[in-house]
Amino acid sequence: MVKEIDGKMFKIAFKKATENLMRHKGEINALNVFPVPDGDTGSNMVATMLEGCNYIDRANEEDLMDVLKAAKDGTLMGARGNSGVILSQIIRGFVEGFPGGKVITPQTFIEMLKKAKDVAYSAVMKPVEGTILTVMRFIYERSHEVSDVESFEELMDWILKVVDDAVRITPKLLKKLRDAGVVDAGAKGLYYLFEGMKKAIDGDTEISLDELSQEDIDELPEIAFEDINYQYCTEYIIRVKSGNAMEHYPEVREFLENMGDSVVVVAQDDVLKIHVHTNSPGIVLEELLKKGELLKSKIDNMKIQHEHVVMDTKERKKVAIVAVSSGEGLSKIMRSLGVDEIVKGGQTMNPSTADIRKAIEKANAETVFVFPNNPNIMLAAQQAAQDVDSEVHVIPTTTFQECIAALVNYSPEMEIEEIKKAFEDAIKNVVPLSITLAVRNAKVGRTKIKSGEYLIFLRKNLVSHSFDITQALEKALDKVDMEDKEVMSVFTGKDHKKEDLKKIENLISEKFPDIELEVYEGGQPHYPFLISLE
Repeated sequence: MVKEIDGKMFKIAFKKATENLMRHKGEINALNVFPVPDGDTGSNMVATMLEGCNYIDRANEEDLMDVLKAAKDGTLMGARGNSGVILSQIIRGFVEGFPGGKVITPQTFIEMLKKAKDVAYSAVMKPVEGTILTVMRFIYERSHEVSDVESFEELMDWILKVVDDAVRITPKLLKKLRDAGVVDAGAKGLYYLFEGMKKAIDGDTEISLDELSQEDIDELPEIAFEDINYQYCTEYIIRVKSGNAMEHYPEVREFLENMGDSVVVVAQDDVLKIHVHTNSPGIVLEELLKKGELLKSKIDNMKIQHEHVVMDTKERKKVAIVAVSSGEGLSKIMRSLGVDEIVKGGQTMNPSTADIRKAIEKANAETVFVFPNNPNIMLAAQQAAQDVDSEVHVIPTTTFQECIAALVNYSPEMEIEEIKKAFEDAIKNVVPLSITLAVRNAKVGRTKIKSGEYLIFLRKNLVSHSFDITQALEKALDKVDMEDKEVMSVFTGKDHKKEDLKKIENLISEKFPDIELEVYEGGQPHYPFLISLE
């Protein structure tokens, strides 16, 4: 009977959970296929957990807090897509709910899960039920059922029962799941994570994370296993002017958490003791000196000796652009329009927080504009924008067409607010259509979709479908105000058919002879054609 979990056991359980999720990754991705081929929830959750495992491997397994912190930091840096970011916040809340000590008891575990629920819900601007959040709510609301549980075997049996109940109810809470006849992918993924933990507690401690299939290796080429995110380990002792250090504690801690990680603030009498890993120790010290006088300081460069850093001697730019792109052709177009750093990603291959943050830092600019170009990358981009030494603006683009339209109006000589307004205006004025093929029978609202049909989306809304691409596009254009449109840009995907492109060209020349048609090689997967109307 297992009554306590120490650092070593938590490490095993976390990695076993990851392994179990990996074994069901394909199933989770398939649940997420609705009805277009963007099933990536399983891949995103696996990428998030793998980075957590990587951090845990470098932690001291004899120190439970060190292992927990590694899980929190690693999953945040590995978070991909909405599912990965929310999962990382669940783990963050779980770790923050740990009261301290050398072991976790079943009752402590429950309290940590309750904290995880609170943090996960607060991390999402508009929480949606019928998702992974619902799982955490079920655990929270039914936690009284195990108020006297003493063993982890009994606790994990209860957790799996509650999570299974939550997964089963997700279609009743979310119409799109009900229409598709599936349960929520993220919720099911969380079930497999808990199932993996139970296996470890039951004695199955053999783990084979290294035995990745070639598919896994191809899907996760951009995972950044970086040892150091903040270069300087900084310690300061400040005697505050007011005489009461606790008065400054909340403000100082909030400031430090925006400047780096590994933050420790101790307030005792008239002294503040501070520890933070940061890239800007000078800025930290300057802010702290506003509170009082410096008694002691210590700054260590944590860069590993064998890491060869090439110093960038170029003058820092005023403005830079970072954009996510899923095709070589799209990347070339974006670069020609002023993008400084390209992050590989898109449907089914969402970049991680670490990938986007790395691009922001590499851009080396005072102000950086980030274009996610996919709704599933928005949260990761917003997380990446935090704790960097640049002013970062995440432009809420959900399509590549919006990004390209915005970039046409871009000039680095403009003032920041002018640039931002130009981007926002361009996004409002462009009409982005995305053409793909249904990979399964499904239902969108009252509309029945059949496998093999062409689907045309206006941003995230399905506006037409047909087995004939000409009919589908004609229906879609009938729902667009074409009177003020002058240019149609078509970006061809890597699997587009030449005969389909010819049909599009014939339709436009016949029905809209005054519109200038421009065709570009995009190279994007899953979407044979992306169309931009301006």
